[in-house]
Amino acid sequence: MSEPTVERVDHERWGESVRIANGTIELLAPTTIGPRIVRFGFEGGPNEFQLFEEGRDEWPLVGGHRLWHAPENSDRTYEPDMDPIEAEVLIDGVRLVGPEDPGAGVQKAITVRMGTGASVEVEHELTNRNPWPIEFAPWGISVLKPHGTAVLPFTPQADEDSLLPDRSIQLWPYTTPGDDRIDFGDEYVSVSQDTDRDPMKIATSGADGWLAYHNDGHVFRKDYPYDPDGTYPDAGSAAEAYTDQAIMEIESLSPIRTVEPGETATHTETWTVAEGVDAPADAAEVEPDDV
Repeated sequence: MSEPTVERVDHERWGESVRIANGTIELLAPTTIGPRIVRFGFEGGPNEFQLFEEGRDEWPLVGGHRLWHAPENSDRTYEPDMDPIEAEVLIDGVRLVGPEDPGAGVQKAITVRMGTGASVEVEHELTNRNPWPIEFAPWGISVLKPHGTAVLPFTPQADEDSLLPDRSIQLWPYTTPGDDRIDFGDEYVSVSQDTDRDPMKIATSGADGWLAYHNDGHVFRKDYPYDPDGTYPDAGSAAEAYTDQAIMEIESLSPIRTVEPGETATHTETWTVAEGVDAPADAAEVEPDDV
């Protein structure tokens, strides 16, 4: 392990990009689109993210990691982030600042900071550029490769003698509880990706503050702060997993808040990658390094 190096590079697909590496892990973010992170993984190893060569007519499908604002709404959520951005190189990372979204009046920024281990800190920012207050929540979405299993912790949050519920599960209209891709364990809900199956999405209250994806012996884990007093989008969801024939997305959200003109809402994830992990439930043992 070593101190991180940050450099501007000319990538064959993305053009000008910023690469951050520390001898253990590496990350790549283009400046030609975004803010978006298109690579994260062990240095010289496979990319944990799924990328797409071509977009679709209704949405420029790219892959990697992106920042949206919740709750999802067809009029404002799907504004493409395909324009050039500003990139400020930091001593230990990069700050990526996108242009103001013309549809929603929200400006996105992502700041990455890398230490000496196998983790990075990823701070998401949404700034209200409208002349009026709006309600939203930052929403970090990581698009991962097929053939793996997402792990959403579901541990009890109250004493077993409590008379009140302490956890929740949310299903989208195109998802059924009997879907055999979903496995309800005592402390985890796991979701398997299947390249021959239709889309599905599930969420949990996410009070454990992390979720992960196990694939081919690797675990990609995201830790995030959870506010027990916050009001979360999607009927109280802080952790979500979406899958279709090509991908698995693991997503974390912050509480919804009213953001005044010029104010910024933030949401921080810590990403950790580990190898040699035998089972999806072992993602609980993958702890983030100090970053």
